[in-house]
Amino acid sequence: MKEKICVLKGGISPEREISLKSGEAVERGLREAGYKTFSLDSRDRNFFDQLVEERPDVVFIALHGTYGEDGTIQGWLELAGITYTGSGVLASALAMDKANSRRILISEGILFPRFRVVERGREDGISLKFPLPWVVKPVRGGSTLGVSLVKEEGKLREALKEAFRYDGSCAIIEEYIRGREITVGIIDDPEPKVLPIIEILSKNELYDYKAKYTDGFCEFVVPASLKKNEYLKVEEMALRVYRALGCRDFARIDMIVKDGEPYLLEVNTIPGMTEKSLLPRAAQAKGISFASLVEKIVKAALRRKEERKNKMKR
Repeated sequence: MKEKICVLKGGISPEREISLKSGEAVERGLREAGYKTFSLDSRDRNFFDQLVEERPDVVFIALHGTYGEDGTIQGWLELAGITYTGSGVLASALAMDKANSRRILISEGILFPRFRVVERGREDGISLKFPLPWVVKPVRGGSTLGVSLVKEEGKLREALKEAFRYDGSCAIIEEYIRGREITVGIIDDPEPKVLPIIEILSKNELYDYKAKYTDGFCEFVVPASLKKNEYLKVEEMALRVYRALGCRDFARIDMIVKDGEPYLLEVNTIPGMTEKSLLPRAAQAKGISFASLVEKIVKAALRRKEERKNKMKR
């Protein structure tokens, strides 16, 4: 039997149900790969005591959204000296924060749709320098929860109110770009490698929560049918973003391609991990089974654990 892995799932964010499904799939995959596993729900008050008592070799974080993907749980695990999968505290916090991550990535030359950050309580008198339609989304959040497509200026306040349900402090108003929606998975094996790019064909104008989680609302093209130069440009940009934010182990990067130019939408440091989710779908197109994918992620964490142990011996 290989190392003992704790799968951390559930949590208290609005993405709880998706996290539970990701966690269950990850646990099945790890068992198939020969690991001894157990799972904990971070919503349970005593989960951290149980975690410290069990002392797993690695914690596989399958938590999505607030308190799981934003650096919070990563900080706890760092303090406890427990090795975990995925990006560290800073990269997790930055990727979750669409406003601050954009400031960093713009300085790296990454293209975004035009946007404006709006603080709660300052919604009056907003003047935008880009035309309708607009996409309104929470600054911190995932699974497209709280995301709206605004086609009339009079609907903006309602869309902001919806975004503030998921992030009580800030929202982003973003230019809606009509283009080809793609997503790029990256895994460390051991260096960052780009998986086949997926093009998302949604029946909705916006790839929203309904389109994402309702059967039959989307089709996927793997690999995306981009021109060779576009494909290479997307791969290069995805790696630049991954490295600029300091991501590690795995991530998924969402973009829109218009007129041959990729525009970044967001970075997911803990993307959905069910067998049907986009990152596992991309891995499968590369010939990597779900069990192999989760094992690669665990092995990346184990390498980090071994490196830290060797440094302490010096």
